[in-house]
Amino acid sequence: MLFRLFILTAFLFLIACQAEDNGDALRLQVLEADKNFNRMAQEKGIAEAFIYYADENVVKPSPGQQPIVGKFALMESLKKNPPGEAKLTWTPLKAEASGKLGYTVGGYTLHTKTDDGQRDTVLYGTYVSIWKRKHDGSWRYVFDTGNPTAGPAVLK
Repeated sequence: MLFRLFILTAFLFLIACQAEDNGDALRLQVLEADKNFNRMAQEKGIAEAFIYYADENVVKPSPGQQPIVGKFALMESLKKNPPGEAKLTWTPLKAEASGKLGYTVGGYTLHTKTDDGQRDTVLYGTYVSIWKRKHDGSWRYVFDTGNPTAGPAVLK
């Protein structure tokens, strides 16, 4: 009986370790998805990246407006308000994931031109993205929001 209890305990321990490893693997997947999202924004533009990585049921708060709900509404919003020549870059600083959900927290830098096109304006901020794992194993953001900061974002 004691041997069976030992085997059962060892088995449960191995399952718990595997679940923790799976959490680490998922966390790394979400982190990589966020990095790939940023890379696509640099290579193909902000609008294309935000549309590609959006889940069908995305919710995207928008300053001073009602949140954008759904991928189609996001596409329409980006058509009406294109990012123009703005350059948005971001870096995830923290990620966690479990099961089919994960999140990333990071800092962004937004470069825009002044109305006369002469000066570069640099804005900093933090963001939070909530990610959902799709049936094919890919990750898409279901919620994304950010807020301005006085300088580059850091987590303490």
